[in-house]
Amino acid sequence: MGKEKKFRNKIVDAAAGVINWHDRVQTRVDRLALIVQYMIASYIHRTRKNLAGKKKSVLGHFAGAILVAVAVVALFNHATGFEYSYNGKALGYVKNQEDVIKILDLVSDELSKEYGSKIQIDKDNDITFKNVVILDKDVDEVDTVLQRLTYMSDMEAEAYGIYIDGQHFVTCESKKSAQQALKEVQQTFIEEDEKNTEYEKVGFQEKVEIKKVNTKLAYISSVKKAAKSIMKGGSEEIAYEVKPGDTYWEIFEKFNTDFDTLKENNPDLKMNSLVPGDEIIIDKATSALTVVTVEKSTYAEKVKYKTVYKKSSSMYKGDTKVEQKGSNGKRVVTARITKVNGEVVKKDVLETKTIKKAVKKIVIKGTKAVPKTAPTGKLIIPVSGYTMTSPFGWRWGRMHEGVDLACATGTTIRAADGGTVIRAGWYSGYGLCIDIDHGGGKMTRYGHCSAVNVSVGQKVYQGQKIGEVGNTGNSFGSHCHFEVRINGSPKNPFDYV
Repeated sequence: MGKEKKFRNKIVDAAAGVINWHDRVQTRVDRLALIVQYMIASYIHRTRKNLAGKKKSVLGHFAGAILVAVAVVALFNHATGFEYSYNGKALGYVKNQEDVIKILDLVSDELSKEYGSKIQIDKDNDITFKNVVILDKDVDEVDTVLQRLTYMSDMEAEAYGIYIDGQHFVTCESKKSAQQALKEVQQTFIEEDEKNTEYEKVGFQEKVEIKKVNTKLAYISSVKKAAKSIMKGGSEEIAYEVKPGDTYWEIFEKFNTDFDTLKENNPDLKMNSLVPGDEIIIDKATSALTVVTVEKSTYAEKVKYKTVYKKSSSMYKGDTKVEQKGSNGKRVVTARITKVNGEVVKKDVLETKTIKKAVKKIVIKGTKAVPKTAPTGKLIIPVSGYTMTSPFGWRWGRMHEGVDLACATGTTIRAADGGTVIRAGWYSGYGLCIDIDHGGGKMTRYGHCSAVNVSVGQKVYQGQKIGEVGNTGNSFGSHCHFEVRINGSPKNPFDYV
């Protein structure tokens, strides 16, 4: 906005200067006209004195003829002017051709500075004049002429075109601007903040040329506009798989498209029907130029740990136990990386340095045959390493219908005997709760779990992992609430183990 204002101020100042010059010249012309009139009058007076008597009539006729001639010339000058045109396009009317010609160099210079392109208005080839009667016309002042010439979008200009594989793609005001536009396209795919990255090559996959062209002023793009045109000037066809919950409006927004455009590639598409799993062919806007970068980069990389399995005949099949936790390592890598439009297409590792070794994870897998799920009749304590914090019986004025076995959260809870799971989920104040029916009216309950590993209807064997100790429901501290019920009545669990 500041640049435009500065340019307009320059034109106004120039116009004012031209007008002042015109006024000075007009004053001199008026003065000369008075002198000429005085000389003519003096000549007529002397001639009239020299020609006495009979010559009075001759002089009268001669003076009258001169006055008529002067009047005719004055009337002609007042009534005629010029229609001025630029490359055949009529722009307006002026009194004198000089009103246009004398400002052409100024307009050319200022336009060239404004647009950064060499713009030259040739007074002999670009500007033409036609003598016309201007009595009924609006005659342009110098500042109006300036405006008309300055704001013509079809003005001829010398500029520079960017050619992609031989095709003219966009036009810039100068060679420097074209180079800058191409650089901005490249910068889109360059990570300048990477301190440990050295770019060995930045270029285009296509053949790119910058050539001088003659064009119209309106066709010249700024650096930013040219770069944007290149970035959105290409397209690629992709197959998008419809996901559950997708809507057309989300797809339109994501791929900057609309239903009519989608239907061109997908004739069977229906506006009110999107089926998950279906594929939609979409034309996605991409860069008209393919930026290829080769970089030498040094970066830290995680080394994922490996998992090793060991067999154990003392554990049932399907049971596992982590003997050693794994941890990732870390190394520094120096690699030569080739990218196409920011996507890695090739990576050559040049050097690696280990900072921290990865520790493998060791998992014990059971091989022992799984016992039958039929109950044995004798229960086992469901957790190990426990502390009994509340026994069976009356406490705080009410019956405590089980025993509380305090353990760390996540401790394995095992089935006290074989049977069928009849509850596996949230149950009132018990929180996450598991109930197992052992037949014959016997049932065991495991309350306040942090995790449940079985489901209702599942058959379990004695000692099988069914959940993990937690602190859910009405609980104070991590523990397993263990109950034994016979025909629905709570019993002391320790009487059955």
